[in-house]
Amino acid sequence: MRDDLEKRYFVEAAAKALDVLESFDTFEEELTVLEVARRARVSYSSAFRLLYTLEKRGFVTRHPGAKKFSRTPVRKRFRIGYAALDNSMKFCAQVSHSIAVAARTRDVALIVRDNEMNAPKTLANVDALMEEGIHLLIEYQTNEAVAHLIATKCHEAHVPVIAVNFSIPGSYYFGGNNYLAGMLAGKFLSGCANGGPKRAVNKMLILPASGMGSTQEARVAGVRNAFLQNLPHLSEHDIRTAPPGLTRHDGYRATKELLRSIRSPFKKILIAAMTDPLGIGASRAIADLGITNKTCIVGQGGGEDALRYLRKARSFMATVTYFPGTYGERVIPLALKILAGEKVPLTCWTDHVVLTATNLHEYFPTRPTRV
Repeated sequence: MRDDLEKRYFVEAAAKALDVLESFDTFEEELTVLEVARRARVSYSSAFRLLYTLEKRGFVTRHPGAKKFSRTPVRKRFRIGYAALDNSMKFCAQVSHSIAVAARTRDVALIVRDNEMNAPKTLANVDALMEEGIHLLIEYQTNEAVAHLIATKCHEAHVPVIAVNFSIPGSYYFGGNNYLAGMLAGKFLSGCANGGPKRAVNKMLILPASGMGSTQEARVAGVRNAFLQNLPHLSEHDIRTAPPGLTRHDGYRATKELLRSIRSPFKKILIAAMTDPLGIGASRAIADLGITNKTCIVGQGGGEDALRYLRKARSFMATVTYFPGTYGERVIPLALKILAGEKVPLTCWTDHVVLTATNLHEYFPTRPTRV
């Protein structure tokens, strides 16, 4: 009976592959195809095909020019795909750099693609990474319709996904707690009125970012609720929202247009920018209009461009940082736990702090450098 079960369930091809792996005594040992064939007691052609397959799946490594193989250390077996949002954006470049560094220090094979904020390219990158035989995908993209297509592709391929900053159905999430980040920005801006009568603040501007979907909605909701809770004399009518933008120029133009549309006199204006570039653009518009002393601007992100701008102590007075330079040291270990079959939370949030020129040195003791 036992012999019948072994014949029925025993997979000879899998056993041969394991024999090839077990032919390496240590991870450091280097063997030729012929040496592996002798140890595993298989033909040369079988050893070559099995080694080729194991190499493609990351279990063995071929040494260039030496015609020798070695067994890949346990962590190196995993091939992780990472699709960046757009590495021309400074915040994203910091996130990407931190992920690459964390992967190297943990001997993870990281295959990187850049989505360039382009929906067709994002989907093409997913297909390309799947063809590379990845075991897990780290996806950083903003399009909610594309997110559903990515979820379907990965589900069918049995590849788990970690979504960075923008959620994907059925995936793990690492990134900002957007409602909390909005509340922190709104509370800081409300506190700017404490230097005088709260009724001196009579206008608030919100500069939304384009293409951020529900992530943006949560962030804006946090800002608006903080405004209305801390400055109860204000009404919804006193909060103006600009058309969505993305760049510093968009923030500059939107701020000028909104301020020119306000006909009643104002003593203080608070501006909540949903990204740092929009906030920096708004600050330049405020300087051009000559009302720096009447304005307080808070951004979102805490990337290196924002940190450099904070040190100049203009109307751009704070940013809610997401600590983009630390993403890798949390995302890569999370990925390894998922691949090891450990139970992990579906949602992991980065830390948030309101950075100002006053407390900047506590979190970033040295001046930021360009990525």
